[in-house]
Amino acid sequence: MQPFDALTMRAVLSEAKPLLIGRKVDKIYQVARDEVVFSMRAKAGMTNLLLSAQSAYGRVCLIRQTQAPNADRSKSNQNQSQFLLVLRRHLTSATLVGIEQPTGERTVDLIFSCVDEVGGTSLKVLTAEVMGRHSNLIFWDKTTDKILTASHVVTREMSRQREVAAGLRFVRPPKQDKPNIFTVSKDAFMGKADEIIQQAKSEATAEGSSATLAPTVEQWLITTFTGLGRQLSEEFVASTGISSPIKTGTADQNFKSALWEKTLALQAEDRFKPAMRLDLSRYTVLSWWAGVDNDQVWKSFPTANDMVDDYYRAVESREQFQQLRERLRSELKNETEKLENRITAASQHVTPAENLEQLKRSGDLILAHLNEIKPGQEVLSCENLFGANGGTETIKLNPNLNGSQNAQFFYRQFAKTRSRLSAASAACAEASKRLEALKQQSEAVEKAADTDELRRLKDTLIGRKQNELPKIAQVRPNEKKKTKTKILSLVSSDGWTIYVGRNRHENDHLLSRLAQPNDLWLHVLGQGGAHVLIRVPASKQEPPLTTIKEAAQVAARLSKASTGSKVRVVYTQCKHVKKLGKDKPGLVRYENEKTLEIDTSAPMPKCMKTLFSN
Repeated sequence: MQPFDALTMRAVLSEAKPLLIGRKVDKIYQVARDEVVFSMRAKAGMTNLLLSAQSAYGRVCLIRQTQAPNADRSKSNQNQSQFLLVLRRHLTSATLVGIEQPTGERTVDLIFSCVDEVGGTSLKVLTAEVMGRHSNLIFWDKTTDKILTASHVVTREMSRQREVAAGLRFVRPPKQDKPNIFTVSKDAFMGKADEIIQQAKSEATAEGSSATLAPTVEQWLITTFTGLGRQLSEEFVASTGISSPIKTGTADQNFKSALWEKTLALQAEDRFKPAMRLDLSRYTVLSWWAGVDNDQVWKSFPTANDMVDDYYRAVESREQFQQLRERLRSELKNETEKLENRITAASQHVTPAENLEQLKRSGDLILAHLNEIKPGQEVLSCENLFGANGGTETIKLNPNLNGSQNAQFFYRQFAKTRSRLSAASAACAEASKRLEALKQQSEAVEKAADTDELRRLKDTLIGRKQNELPKIAQVRPNEKKKTKTKILSLVSSDGWTIYVGRNRHENDHLLSRLAQPNDLWLHVLGQGGAHVLIRVPASKQEPPLTTIKEAAQVAARLSKASTGSKVRVVYTQCKHVKKLGKDKPGLVRYENEKTLEIDTSAPMPKCMKTLFSN
């Protein structure tokens, strides 16, 4: 997947400006936590603008569908974020008067003319910063530079360089200490090119290799200039015909002139030719790939907005498809293992036919020789009247019972064993039947072509799980007790109790049964993982930062983002966390959150070592 870059933003905005400037805001939808859609009205009709600050799929573009009816169904303020409410209060019916993108940056300012309750006019700005995990949507007053709201609050603990929160002064993201490819002068560019040529020559004559020398021309461009991502730098170099390895590339006599020619074209380009590869590995808004790649693997678009919209929809759809398939694979595997264990357990209760008949035959023989049994007798040796081969049969008796009672004992054992055998056989048959159905469903999951088909298979799986199998008769059924949900608890370095939910049912129990309104709830941002709860006594206001960071470490390490070195964890009071529904255990909606950035490579606190020792 290719991230949204500054050049693509320039192409998108060059098309969008004539369609948006001068239009009034009709409606504002929040389709996801980090995404809003503006419906802009004019005489020509409605135009929808998407602003996304997602870490992976962040982008700005015009879209054909708002998706708002599904994402913003409720009109209740209780179900709407503070960010959305502030935007609607200030921007509904406001006029978009300007769209500004700092050259070479992945940020854009949408400038609105707003009319307040008393008829006064003011300028408000919504800044979209599309910068990976630092992406944000910040709404601020242009006159006072005060931030009114933001999709992500950035505290001093998260960033020492820049805080983002309501009431603070809006400042731009800190600039990197290197030139921007879209604004660099010829002298500065040639100076950088001379430096890399000299470094490459020095390494060629030296005995050792330099660790600071970039291995490829593309990597040198990325590390030397801002504004270039991996895909754009590859397209940049491929279009020049220069060899990619740094040593052979810098040896080319056209190295400087060819790269500078493309840099000038990049700075002045205003005629875009958007296209994306059919495998979704990359897209382009230029025509530089023509002649260096097969045209049949590319799909062209009339506008950059159409291309960006289709590309990221396709990428998100593919990601949803892959995630749902993996989830179904996991559920089917778990169900298969449960059924196999059930069949194994049921097989242990299947008594061989000869043992079952032995019990009945013992009762029959005792009754047939009842007059031969004396009080206190422990063994009966008698002729086998019911066997095909006759012979002598030896039967152990209970000396505390008379002959008739001993016979009844064997008959009762025969009846119990036969009942247990019948139940076990039925359970085995039903489990085997369902196991075969699960195998067929697993094959269907692997063959599924789209997300809708996987959702239908998921509904079928849920329906099957709701139908209980016949229970196996146990020798002593009263021994089976109702299991209680056990929540893992830890004690922080400051002595505060931390609860951890390790699956969706424990997460649901954590919020439904254990949580108090002032307790602190933590969860990794934008990924699946454990719900973590810090118990806040009634006599105290908020846990110390050390305890919050330790709980955030637990949430980060018990999440799908645990492999990353830097993980963002949100936390808020439990009274700001709401469950989505009874049929969706563990899924919640939250607000008034703060965010911590956790380094999972740091040493674990002492209280966590027991948790992760296995």
